[in-house]
Amino acid sequence: MKHRIFITDFPTDTRLQLSDVVGWLANVLDHYKATIHRLSYTFVSSERLLTINQNHLDHHDHTDIITFSFGTDQHIDADIYICTERWKENAKINNQSIEDELLRLLSHGFLHCLGYNDKSSAEKTVMRTEENRCIAMFHVKHHPYV
Repeated sequence: MKHRIFITDFPTDTRLQLSDVVGWLANVLDHYKATIHRLSYTFVSSERLLTINQNHLDHHDHTDIITFSFGTDQHIDADIYICTERWKENAKINNQSIEDELLRLLSHGFLHCLGYNDKSSAEKTVMRTEENRCIAMFHVKHHPYV
């Protein structure tokens, strides 16, 4: 099955290759037995993501990622926006490479589409476990970016 994964404005200041990331996303989604109608990631500035947050979610704070899921838990149709500035800040705060932090955000977005949440402490623990599982799947096939 051909996956319909789109990534707009993929960062050029990372050692990750777009083709590797798209292939990894397809493999991880296969692992979760998810089908994809469309999965679209767009990298945007902090101000652009704040505007999206205000206009569509009525939230007035900065964030690192926003996921709009239009599908069901196992059938993905989504638009995901990632803040380029926050991604790099998160890497420093979490003492992670920018590559692993980027993989974490990419994972985080589609995990929301699969029904994972991160509102409560217990949900955050499960989400982090699944993010780590996804990142590990990337490193099984690719050289670690640490």
